[in-house]
Amino acid sequence: MPNKLLCVFSILLVSVCCNSAQCDIVIDGYTDALHDRFTNSVSFILNHQDLSGIGQTDGGTSGTAGNWATAISRNVVITAHHYRPSANETIYFYPSNDPSATPVQRHIVSGQRLSGTDIYIGLLNDPLPNTIKHYDFATEPLSGTPPNGQNIFIENAGIYQGLNAYVFGKSPFNHNSDPNDDRTSFNDQAIGRNVITGYSENVPFNGNTDNDSIIMFHDSNGDSEFVQYEARLRSGDSGGPLFVEINGTLRLIGTNAFLLNGDVGSGVNYTGNQASAINNFINANAVPEPGSGFLIFSIALASFVRRRRISLRS
Repeated sequence: MPNKLLCVFSILLVSVCCNSAQCDIVIDGYTDALHDRFTNSVSFILNHQDLSGIGQTDGGTSGTAGNWATAISRNVVITAHHYRPSANETIYFYPSNDPSATPVQRHIVSGQRLSGTDIYIGLLNDPLPNTIKHYDFATEPLSGTPPNGQNIFIENAGIYQGLNAYVFGKSPFNHNSDPNDDRTSFNDQAIGRNVITGYSENVPFNGNTDNDSIIMFHDSNGDSEFVQYEARLRSGDSGGPLFVEINGTLRLIGTNAFLLNGDVGSGVNYTGNQASAINNFINANAVPEPGSGFLIFSIALASFVRRRRISLRS
């Protein structure tokens, strides 16, 4: 893909200050059965994948809050710094797409903004159980041309260039349409699609100086990159995950971050250029996988028994 220059460039921050309609992701051809995770329909476009590691906080019934947190290890989550869960704010992880299921509840006890970026990684108060999935994330470094004033260069996104990604945002589902509906802002997730347009180096927004970003244009029906269920992010979708499917497995490539001027596209905090820092945080706070403690004990016990048998033979 040749370099593209987006002229007269400015960033509209994906702000927490919005009304419910402004917060909802826009998906071409939206129906709740196809796109709303917690409609729990057999028609849901991601029924074949485990979404249990995508959590949200409780923002009440208005849908104007509900910050995102996606698990990248048993006790570490990732989100956008400017729309992160507050300290000790409960994050709800549903083991399935059924809104009546009992969610696993956790909160962040410590965390850090990765220097110069809008990426925030947080440590949970307790490890997640094995009923909640955590996701691999992009680790491939990308590079490009730094911005020129208020103009940014959109260049090739490496192995992710042109892939049709899964875009997560607040659902347009009308919570008032069903008096028996039990959904609220912590199970408010809709998924659309969008093609990855490219990569941009050091996008200047919100005071960030090293915010390497994946860019997706908001295409209209008839445009060359328009796809079925084309999605447009909106204010309030910040922190939500962006996934691609690699060999049938979901891979996280970043978290929703900003809108481009004129609603021509959106930007995502790319994990690949910060993979070392993310992994260092995960490793520094690593906990054993479920059952591994028993495995270590069993190996040690077997070794002890073997040594004892050897000594009896001598």
